[in-house]
Formats: sequence, C-alpha cells, structure tokens
Amino acid sequence: MTEERLQLLPEDFLREIAVKEGISFNETIDKQDLIDLIIEAIEDDRAEKVMINNPAMQIKERKFDITLNEQFDFEEDQYPLPEHYNETKIVMLLRDPAWAYTYWDIKDSEISALKFGALSGELFLRVYEMISKEMTKSNIQDYTDIPVQIEDNSWYINLPETGIFYCTELILKSETSEKVLCRSNTIKSPKWEVGDMDDFQEHKGTGNDLLLVAAVYDLSASEVSGKIPQRIISMIDSEFLE
Repeated sequence: MTEERLQLLPEDFLREIAVKEGISFNETIDKQDLIDLIIEAIEDDRAEKVMINNPAMQIKERKFDITLNEQFDFEEDQYPLPEHYNETKIVMLLRDPAWAYTYWDIKDSEISALKFGALSGELFLRVYEMISKEMTKSNIQDYTDIPVQIEDNSWYINLPETGIFYCTELILKSETSEKVLCRSNTIKSPKWEVGDMDDFQEHKGTGNDLLLVAAVYDLSASEVSGKIPQRIISMIDSEFLE
C-alpha cells in the first residue's frame, strides 16, 4: 500500500521526503530507486520499534505484522495476565478517532457491598467531552451516561466528535446521590482524515508529508514536526493493516 502511494507522488516531492528523513541518495537516482530507499527506511524504523518493545509486545507484533509475509508460532499463554487485580480502577484507550475502549475493575469489598446491599444503586459510565486535558467544570462541554452491569468490565465507546478530549468515570447512582467509584485517564481523539492524493500539494510542507504518503493526516495538527517515523508507521498500521 505504501509503495503504491509513493508511485503516485511526483519525483521532486519524493526527494523532499528523502531529505527530511535523512536518506542519502545520488542526485542522478531514478524514481523507483528513490522509492526503494524510502521503503527501506520505513522498514528499518519498523524493525527498530520491534527491538525496543518488551517480549509480550514482540509476540503481538509478530502476530499481526504482514510486512514479512511469514507465519509465526507463538503461545498466547506464555505471558498470562490475571483477570482481576482487586482494585477499583478504570482505563480509557483510544482505538481510532471515532472509538475508544475502556476497561475497569472493582475491588472485592465493593463488589460484595453491591451484591449484598451495603451499597445500592445502578452502575453507569459517564463519558465526558472536554475542550482541554484538565478535568474541570469549565472544560466540560457535554457528557453521556452509559448503563452497565456489575458483571461488565469493559465497553466500546463511540466518540461523537474528533479533535477534543475524553474522560470516563465509573459511577454508582442511587435515588438521592451519585458516587464516583473511579475516574479514567484523559485521551484525545485526533482530527484524522483520509486524504485525496490529488490535493497533497495543498498540505505539502505542513510537517505531515509522510502522513500524506499514507493518505492519513491531521489538517489542524500543529505538533507534528521533525522526524517521527515510529508514529508514522503506527498510523499506517492502524489505518491500512487492521
């Protein structure tokens, strides 16, 4: 997929990409050889990313990596994880700009209290939409409540708006009060768009050149600059390899 998109780009733009990524090449190089060098640099960055990952992540990488076109054998239970940590905690993860995944755990004492009546009420997730990362009343622009059951421990959440921040609370609600059991970390949904290869000139030089190669870019992103190969590879993987 990356090579096909590189083939669609003019040679002078490919040369700019190579220079920005520190790729050495002869001025007389032809377009195909230049494309091969850029692809080689991307593959080198992917290999570096794998090397710095911990062993569990390396197994996950081998499971889904289609670059090598090889089948790897692995054991899913080689690194077993407990299903329950006996703590009340919630975590929110960004899946893509439109979806988040949240999972939580409730400690045994609170589960017993809920089951046997010491605590009463209904559990639900409250998903906050915020204009900045800090969880303050002035930053909250809206929220949505999602009813859950005591047996639940995870939920996929649709993010109605991109380019803003989200945070989730696990709440116990009774007839007269609400109790926040735990609050998640804050995530931001980026304003990703699928680019049209005909309009790459409009966004050329904005710091997103390699994202344009993958046709995935944030038109409002100001923080994307410099050499960010691992982030680029991650975006390409997420958009085209899943």
